Amino acid sequence: MSEEKYTYLEKIILILLYLYNDKISIDRLHKIVFLASLDLKGLKEKMSFRPRMYKDIFFDPAVAEALEFLQVNKLIEINNNIVILTKNGEEAAQFLLSELSYKEKDILEEVLDLFNGTTDDEILAIFYFKLDDILKIIKPLYRIIKNRKKLAVSLYRKGKISIGAASEIAGMNIKDFMHLLHKI
Repeated sequence: MSEEKYTYLEKIILILLYLYNDKISIDRLHKIVFLASLDLKGLKEKMSFRPRMYKDIFFDPAVAEALEFLQVNKLIEINNNIVILTKNGEEAAQFLLSELSYKEKDILEEVLDLFNGTTDDEILAIFYFKLDDILKIIKPLYRIIKNRKKLAVSLYRKGKISIGAASEIAGMNIKDFMHLLHKI
């Protein structure tokens, strides 16, 4: 199998789907790829300069194009907004995974760990309050703003983010956030 057959973005999507090892919504996959792009320079270059997020919809045209290519080439199936790897996709991903550097594997595993066991609202809280300088966010969801402290506590207690990141998401200084943790 020729490695040159796929773009770097297509390779990363296949590997992420393989490592995720489950069905995933297109919306969630867009978010995972975006977070991976923050630390993978080669991937960041393939993404939109400043992606947009409207409420809970995150969309990058480059990811959509890569998904279309992978679907046309029968490496993934998309049904009802859910993406799954085909047998051919699994084989390609296994090969591509063996070609990744340790650093790239670590980055992808860290991103997937963040998404494993987190709700969509918790991920949205990270996007709205931690990545707002990177994203152009149009109309954040009121429920995320209203529940930002609860979401920050949940993410921190799950070990998904540091106390500094949690206090930032909660909109509090670290001392006040630590006090909140002890109260709850």
